[in-house]
Amino acid sequence: MGTRFEQLTPINKGQSNEVYEIDLKKGSYILRIAKGVGYDIFAVERWAMQEVSRRGVPVANILAQGSEVEGDEAIYYQIQEKLTGEPLDSLLAQGKVGRERATRLTGQAGELLAAIHSVSACGWGRITTPHYATYDSFEEWLLALQEDAEKFDTALATFKTLGAPRFDEVWQELRYLGAFAIRQPVLLHYDLTPDHIFVDNDDSITGIIDWGAVHSGDPVRDFVRWNYWDNYEFSINWLAAAYGQSLATSKGFAERLKLARIIDALLLLESSTYKIPDVADAQHAALVIRDTIK
Repeated sequence: MGTRFEQLTPINKGQSNEVYEIDLKKGSYILRIAKGVGYDIFAVERWAMQEVSRRGVPVANILAQGSEVEGDEAIYYQIQEKLTGEPLDSLLAQGKVGRERATRLTGQAGELLAAIHSVSACGWGRITTPHYATYDSFEEWLLALQEDAEKFDTALATFKTLGAPRFDEVWQELRYLGAFAIRQPVLLHYDLTPDHIFVDNDDSITGIIDWGAVHSGDPVRDFVRWNYWDNYEFSINWLAAAYGQSLATSKGFAERLKLARIIDALLLLESSTYKIPDVADAQHAALVIRDTIK
């Protein structure tokens, strides 16, 4: 960047990613590092951000990105300009978003979500190459879950006393709900929660961040993230936006929402049981599945 930084402040550090704020005399920047992901996650992010930016979605300006090899592992990095404003989750936690303000933000957020979903994508599931997802069709994506039936059965059995179903029951429900799935996938942010939306003092959304989880699929999958907003007195309800209302009246919306909720819960169950063990998350996933297929 042509100059020495004055301060490097850690923002987040997980198993596969690190985020830092870099303070320079001429401004502040965000350094993001990813490792152990198996593909160039920032190439996918850049593609998604460029696509949505063309449709009016505010995103951070990317200054540089690349990769380094450490041993047998590729480590990816990206430097972005720091967005103005404050993360919406901070405003909600501080009680700064009342009903009137939440209503104003809902309209903006709904318009931006519609713009994101206007980007077409190929395939289903996580996007690992710009524009292309892991599975060629919805049916192939669904069958991939069935191939892990034994693993899911074992994971669900842990919570049998809480009423968690067997996977064959879950599979029957998935087969039924799958008939309502759309067959024209779109770009999904797939992690559009309050901490990823920046808002300024004039209640303008200045940017949406963290495009590392982008998927291709049914737009209702982004709506499943509503639950993360319910901890606040005045939540942002996507259905209150004009886009949300139009989507909610689309064919098979309720069934598609249930389908998305079950699949997301299965993916969380698998991850929290076998990849990054977390009993609380696994139990939450099992109970979501139980309650959704009732």
